[in-house]
Amino acid sequence: MTYCYNTEYFSAMIYLIATYTIADFKKWYKAFGENEPKRIQAGLRVENIFREFENSNRVKILMSIESLDAANEYVESVTTPEDIEKMGITSPIEIQFWDVFY
Repeated sequence: MTYCYNTEYFSAMIYLIATYTIADFKKWYKAFGENEPKRIQAGLRVENIFREFENSNRVKILMSIESLDAANEYVESVTTPEDIEKMGITSPIEIQFWDVFY
């Protein structure tokens, strides 16, 4: 488990949030599902998949992570040009790491 220390609070849970636009949700969801074994091996757990209300091809994935290093390795392994094409990702991928405050 990765721990984040801050002078004001302590958090033992870190989340990865990935945001991007896709061409076709069904095609993306199938390809995303095929990566489940890699996510499990890297200690990532999908908590929620959000679709933007006014643009359902804009997605945001919330994943809890056990290790920042393993999460970064996972992201690198599934964002190759081939993977991006297979999933139909049409925008830059925004990756953020957040820890829980409240």
